[in-house]
Amino acid sequence: MIKRLPWLRNLKKTQPEPPLRLPIACGPLSNGEGWWADTPRKKLIRKLVNEKAEEYSRKHNVDRREFLASSCGMATSLFVINMVNGCSSSKEMGANGNMVVVPGQNQTPGMEGATPGMTPDGMPITPGMTGEAGGNMPAGGSGGTGGAPPAGGVGGGGGSAGGFNVPEGACVDPDMADASLGSGGDELIIDMQSHFASPETNPLGAAGLSQFVGQINEQRYPWIERTPGCMASACFDRTEYVDQIFLGSDTTIGVLSGISYSLGPNGMGAGGFAALTNEDLIDGVAWLENQFPGRMLSHAMVMPNDRLDVQLAMMDRLADTYTNWKTYPPWSPVANGGYWLDQGEGPTMLQRGIDLNSPIFCIHKGFPLNSFSPTYTNPQDVGPAARMFPGAFFVIYHSGFEHGLAAGQSTMPGYDPNADASRWSQYYNSAIQNEVGVWPEGPYDEMDTALQADFPLDRGVNSLIKSLRDNNIGPNGRDLDNPEGPVTTRVYAECGGVWPNLLTGRVEESMHYWGKLLKHLGEDRIVWGTDCLWFGSPQPVIEAFRAFEISQEFQDTYGYPALTPLRKAKILGLNAARMQSEGRADVNIPQCTHSEFVGAQAMRYKRELDEEFGRRRDMMMAVHGPRTRREFLKLQAAEHQEKISMSGNIPRIEKKQII
Repeated sequence: MIKRLPWLRNLKKTQPEPPLRLPIACGPLSNGEGWWADTPRKKLIRKLVNEKAEEYSRKHNVDRREFLASSCGMATSLFVINMVNGCSSSKEMGANGNMVVVPGQNQTPGMEGATPGMTPDGMPITPGMTGEAGGNMPAGGSGGTGGAPPAGGVGGGGGSAGGFNVPEGACVDPDMADASLGSGGDELIIDMQSHFASPETNPLGAAGLSQFVGQINEQRYPWIERTPGCMASACFDRTEYVDQIFLGSDTTIGVLSGISYSLGPNGMGAGGFAALTNEDLIDGVAWLENQFPGRMLSHAMVMPNDRLDVQLAMMDRLADTYTNWKTYPPWSPVANGGYWLDQGEGPTMLQRGIDLNSPIFCIHKGFPLNSFSPTYTNPQDVGPAARMFPGAFFVIYHSGFEHGLAAGQSTMPGYDPNADASRWSQYYNSAIQNEVGVWPEGPYDEMDTALQADFPLDRGVNSLIKSLRDNNIGPNGRDLDNPEGPVTTRVYAECGGVWPNLLTGRVEESMHYWGKLLKHLGEDRIVWGTDCLWFGSPQPVIEAFRAFEISQEFQDTYGYPALTPLRKAKILGLNAARMQSEGRADVNIPQCTHSEFVGAQAMRYKRELDEEFGRRRDMMMAVHGPRTRREFLKLQAAEHQEKISMSGNIPRIEKKQII
């Protein structure tokens, strides 16, 4: 049976009713670098999930909110996404009775047809556990070291139907739901892109950053006492980081990331407004590391186009303090500026990092903000720079992905949809109506010019793949013309902000995204990232990834590898562990499981919290991000100082002190 939750049982009748929310962000969404509006597809998903929640919650004699916050609620949400994307005339029945996505179709479907993950007579299809080597992995995983896939690696590896491998029975059976979502998963998870604000050291910057990201609620976790003095504009702070990432998700290690700004005259502090300075960031890391030893890595922001001599002196001073560098090539202290990694000051920065034995650079590409130069968001310089500096590690944030309002308006001002008769114009017109992105993810094909009219090679993730292939860089860092030879380059694709964007109803694009990264960058060159706290708790996107698979149809048609449990384990953490250990002599992350890394005491404490308050206690948060296009533009332009109106008034329930 589904467990009743204390944050509902303890509400008084006179208190306002908490908002009814899905366990995944399925509506307007923002990470501060783009805004993704509500769509007919998302509205349909919410409608159907709420209808099923009404029905299934009665069977379990629980409130709808308790049902949605359970593993059955998460399973129902993913099941409905499959239904909305898989049950229409644009899909076909495979030989094994599963739904198969027909390439090139992405229509808003109806509700007829068979159910993905089910046989025609309604019986659930049991996920397989086949790994890459052809051997079968038992349901619990090996739980050992050496990169063996841990528990929770559902999805079967074969990817017959595609989408989320969630049988209908998981919507009502908590044990089946837990198995489908990998809720007992023990993967080592390294979040290569996580964020917080720092009201302790930079209250003005924290307030500005919190406002920029969107809706803040002082009482987002009503059952947990917050840091004393926490105000509404400062609740994306380090305490919230602990609550949502280390205690509220299965994340093992967080890499704390900053946002571009101009250094102070002596390389310390800021020369103007900064949401989070290097000093703020390392102070937060030290605070978090004190409570969670070994579980924090850090960035130092370096912008070589902002007084190169000051930046290099800063690198000399901080190389032993921070573990990675973070840089924004499309940012500049002057309007419409930016820099290339392979030209001008870019190579000087990269060489200095190598000389300092600090060669890991996390680089923003894609997600063009209105304040960025759209020219330099393109990753065309990544391949040449990787060839120039084989000793450098390039982590390409967002994988070059382009989507949302900023991407649509700032990167294609000359495009005329009326002059283009291809299917591309359909995507453009849909994007105007906020149904899909102007640059949807599709196949990468260098030979099919007709397909390129729909999915250009110089846009989105395709542009990253093209940059590597143009420079003879093949899967897993080996040369295209010598695929069995030695590793010659180190370029990694990171999925922060991309996966939360794609998973709610864009299954076809999701399969292309993961499939072509596996095919062209390789299973050893993809790393996990979430962009949280901006998206709230990372737990929903972790569970969705565990349940996701690439259809057999897409594997056969496009040559995509299956998204097996071992490959998922590599993406979630094993690849980043190896990269950090190879790049930094002072970092040694073992190829182990989450429980082996954090230890029995930490696991026991988190289990106690999960048992008392539920695994999805983030469900009491307010919805993140701007709710309308106008709100996003106001945030982008910093035209207002007030908070965005809250979607619900959540009462505080004093329960226990965690920190």
